[in-house]
Amino acid sequence: MFQKASLLLLVATLGLLSCSKDPISDLSNEESLVYITNHDKSANFSQYKTFSIVDSVLIVENNRTGTSLDDIDKAIIERITTNMESLGYTYVRPDKKPDVGINVTWVTNTYLNVYSQPISSYYGGYWGGGFGYPSYYSYYETSESSWLISMLDFKNPKTSPTGKTFDVLWDAQIRGSGIGDLNLIDKMADSIFGQSGYLKIK
Repeated sequence: MFQKASLLLLVATLGLLSCSKDPISDLSNEESLVYITNHDKSANFSQYKTFSIVDSVLIVENNRTGTSLDDIDKAIIERITTNMESLGYTYVRPDKKPDVGINVTWVTNTYLNVYSQPISSYYGGYWGGGFGYPSYYSYYETSESSWLISMLDFKNPKTSPTGKTFDVLWDAQIRGSGIGDLNLIDKMADSIFGQSGYLKIK
């Protein structure tokens, strides 16, 4: 009796699991978005008043780079500008010596994956005697893209014999299947600044 009850419970549990929502594959584009922000904890953001932002998006794909300015690129640049102004910063052109500069980058990494796949036995699936062909390898590519937004300290450059370098004061990374959705651009930009309240100067 106990065994039958246990079996019925197991079957019922498996039935429920088979009908449940997959928490990963069933995510919408918006639900898949992940925001990662970081900043220089020693930085005093109140010293910065003005900013400038790139006029196009830097595209980095493995070892190749380029620039882009399509509708999505324009939208994210404009929304970042809006958020910076809402935090109290004043936009100025790059030639007006801004205190901070904002870079916007679309990063794509492509990976080559390898997996082994066994071939069925020459003798109709009989493996008891050790007969059968060895595994062979298959290859497939996967790509992962993300937005990377960085704030550079133009006010306090580091000088070296090779020129000037600038510290990164803050950066944000946006991942997920919805990062190329134009309708989600405002939400993405608002979210990374929303969780970075320390940037506010007014």
